[in-house]
Amino acid sequence: MKQFPLAFTVPDKLPPIIVEGLTLSWTKASLLSFAEIQKGANVKNLPYASLRGFLQVVLKDAARIEPEVGLSKFALNYAKSDSVPEPFVYLNSGNKEEINKVLRPIIHDWLTIYLRPFAKEEDISIEIIERLEDLRERGELIKISPFKSQVLPWGSDEKTGTTQPKDKYAYRMLADYAARQIAGQVIFPELGPIKRIISSNGTFSSGIAELITDPITLPNTKGKFSFIVRLEVVTYPSLHQPLLRVEVSKRRWFTQLKAPKYDCNNISGFIFSQDYPDCTFSYQVKCERDKNNKKGKHNKQENNNLRWVTDTDFETLRRKLNFPLQSFDGQQIALGMASTDSCEVVLTYRNGLQDISENDEETSEKYGIETGVPEIDKLDAFEAIAKILQPLGIKIFDGYTEVPSKHKLDDTASRMINLPTLLGGVLEALETNTSLEFTPKYFDQLNDKQIDDLLCKYFDLRLEGIHWGRKALQFKGRTVNQTDELQKIIQANQAAIQQLYPNQRPLLFIFYESELQTEAKLLQKITQVLWGDTLEIKINRLPEDTHGPREGLPGKELKAKERSRKRIEAWKSTAKQIAKLNQPTFCLIVARKFYPDPTGQNTVKPDDKVNKPSTRQALAKVGAGVQFLLPIAKIRKTNCLKLADFFHRMQSALKDLLFAHSGYINDLREKVDKYLQSIPPEGRPKEVIAITIVRKQKGRARGSIGNTFLPIAIRLNVDTGKCEFCCAYDKGNLAITPWSSFTDARAFIAQLTPIKLADKEDVRKTRFMEFVKQIVTNSVKEGMQPLVMIDSSNCVKLWNWLADIRINANQINLGQQYENMQDEWQGARLIRIRQELAPGIIEKKARHLIETSVEDTRTKEELNKLPPTLKIPSASSATGLFRLSATNQTGCVAYLSVARELPQRKARGQSCYRSTDTLVKQTGLKISQLSKKPPFAGRWPTPNPLEIVVTLRQPEDNPDDLAALVESLRYGFGHYSDWTGLPAPLFFERVVRDYISEFAIADEDIESEQD
Repeated sequence: MKQFPLAFTVPDKLPPIIVEGLTLSWTKASLLSFAEIQKGANVKNLPYASLRGFLQVVLKDAARIEPEVGLSKFALNYAKSDSVPEPFVYLNSGNKEEINKVLRPIIHDWLTIYLRPFAKEEDISIEIIERLEDLRERGELIKISPFKSQVLPWGSDEKTGTTQPKDKYAYRMLADYAARQIAGQVIFPELGPIKRIISSNGTFSSGIAELITDPITLPNTKGKFSFIVRLEVVTYPSLHQPLLRVEVSKRRWFTQLKAPKYDCNNISGFIFSQDYPDCTFSYQVKCERDKNNKKGKHNKQENNNLRWVTDTDFETLRRKLNFPLQSFDGQQIALGMASTDSCEVVLTYRNGLQDISENDEETSEKYGIETGVPEIDKLDAFEAIAKILQPLGIKIFDGYTEVPSKHKLDDTASRMINLPTLLGGVLEALETNTSLEFTPKYFDQLNDKQIDDLLCKYFDLRLEGIHWGRKALQFKGRTVNQTDELQKIIQANQAAIQQLYPNQRPLLFIFYESELQTEAKLLQKITQVLWGDTLEIKINRLPEDTHGPREGLPGKELKAKERSRKRIEAWKSTAKQIAKLNQPTFCLIVARKFYPDPTGQNTVKPDDKVNKPSTRQALAKVGAGVQFLLPIAKIRKTNCLKLADFFHRMQSALKDLLFAHSGYINDLREKVDKYLQSIPPEGRPKEVIAITIVRKQKGRARGSIGNTFLPIAIRLNVDTGKCEFCCAYDKGNLAITPWSSFTDARAFIAQLTPIKLADKEDVRKTRFMEFVKQIVTNSVKEGMQPLVMIDSSNCVKLWNWLADIRINANQINLGQQYENMQDEWQGARLIRIRQELAPGIIEKKARHLIETSVEDTRTKEELNKLPPTLKIPSASSATGLFRLSATNQTGCVAYLSVARELPQRKARGQSCYRSTDTLVKQTGLKISQLSKKPPFAGRWPTPNPLEIVVTLRQPEDNPDDLAALVESLRYGFGHYSDWTGLPAPLFFERVVRDYISEFAIADEDIESEQD
């Protein structure tokens, strides 16, 4: 067995690799003219898509093209500033004369065919267009500049020893340099050459390059996909050279596309041309109102006249690539009608693009190819890339060692109880009035009629109406008797509520629609069994006008924020009654996702987008926790209820609502004592603090974090497990809330508006560092010896010390206002967490086989001594805690944490695009037969590696122990059975996001701008 971290590096003494090329940028004069046009236009963007299409085809040496070609609203808004216009194209080679020669005709065509008609339609002065044409004739429209970059090796910082690039281009040029070597080569067996993606959203200004394979279809499987290989340049504290991280994923393609219905955001597409073996071309399809359809002119809510049309980039690509002259809409492209013998044209599949209810008869069958790539396919690609890059001196990264650490996974509290165990337990409890004494296999002692009578008596259900009927209530195969687990979960649930709310009895409201009384009854009775007397449970009908389709609710003609106010008003009376109760309250909302069309047409309409966030805001303002649950789903053909699925979703929703929304984690004291046993008890942390910022989008921001975010701190008391919250916001000056319970925090953040720290960037940085200083300093002064985790994924843009090149445990500076904080913070431990940059690690394995037969008289021992006849390659994700072995003078130690348990285990060695060898056991024999396993089309789970950097620590601390403790906080929540992306209490950041109303409710004009 051999381990492969999916990353490359280089030795410090590698001979320099220099890349030279050209950049294209608009001149200041041209950008000011474009800004004038944008200011006078009523539409969102200038017609730059057509120019992007031209550039992709004619610039043969383009390494990357910005999707907005330098004409984004952001760039145009800053045209009047003193800043120099940024490049919008990077070229690997060429000279100015050649580039000018190529650009001259396409810029002329773009100005004449696209920009001039646009200006006329928008009533823009023709003088501005003439000014731009004059600049073009004088050669002053676009600036062509040479650049030189040393892509490898990089230098390193004198103080920290951490690598730093030699120039400002090195990040993107290193990624492009590697991508150029790989493009046009075969890295997946049995597939054609892989191609570069030149224009891609979110990668232009970053150290990321992407490559893509031609579309792949699987036999007897709906859908098609391509492999995406992403190369990303990353750094780590104290590593002397950058890492080139490799990530392999799928991009799925539409095979049919309906008219826009629920999601009108642009769809990206690609053209794969045989005439261009090393690159592919991107384009956009957008949603437009059908101008030939008069039906929708007077009805803004009628979506039947919307259609998918190609943007102008497709038209320019079509002309340059010699496509048929006819036009194509999105549906025709998805069906393959735009493809030719030499070009394949595809559209990117997107989940939720057209959510369709189970009652919609037009719904197509489920998309057959799911997400995720098996390790064997990743390893094939990685080893092929390694062979390509090895002659250049780029080698596989091996500077790490595994840290021995064993986590005992006690999932008692988070286990899901299957349908026959839980439903049997609930019915027995109702019949016998017992709550903990359950009969194993309760249904086995009842006949069909008795079961049917019980289901009808308590839940208005019939056995024949349940999918699989009596079989669904039987134990067989993976459905095992969980009576013992049920009793343990009941005890764990009750202990958790008593820990969270000592001397209190929280109230759970179950709000339901009139059509969903069965769901309400099931929820009520099951919750009573699972939580016993620790909860007070009430079921209530949903207030009128709170949920349903936009067309059937008040204010259908209004924008999102105004409609939201009407929904909140509809909750007002109920919310007031909850407030008067003055006890911890939770609300589970059982509501549908789709509703009959209020106009009487034979179609369905989705729940208005503003309903859920408005409900959450209305109830959270009075301190209630809120979660949503969809009703029982049905099998389309038989209309039978998918009860097992509902029982799983119901338990998950209840645990998330009662535990996650209270900031609960179990066994924190046990974990601290276990992993820090080498530290005397009096020296161990008394609280764990997490500091991060909450943005509208989860995860790491690739570009600017903007100014709409909420800095938060969450702390867990080690002894009591109590979770508390505070945050910082703008109130004319910096305002920091006192620590409060999660219940009070939910109410506060639901009402907080606007969500911002300051208008100016420098003030935001100063205030954030002041927030961090107060949180940590106060905890140290109170003698809490805190373990502080800070998620640097986005916070690094507010506190520079968190950057790889500056992080130094011996010199912790909060800007210039607070320096050498390591002295003031004695007693604290400071851990930097970073998401989405850690490489995965794959273990290469093989099964060695010896050929034999039934007639073979040799013993097993004799066969084992023979050399193998055949090897079946295999691979799996390595799991565990790994320490980077770089020596340093900063006192920082970096680790990679790879989840120990995957959500689903699959047979190793399977590929998702080609057949592989496998063994099939022969019935009654001790030998297996070699056979072929078809490609795996299902979902393939991938571990989520996390980076942990131990910085400030105390003299008696072992950094391995601190890292192991932090890793252990990625599981064991009592309500979440899988490993989480972030450790507690950082994990609860997602709960906070749910309650920030400003993130969830946006006007349509804002919604429509999100591509």
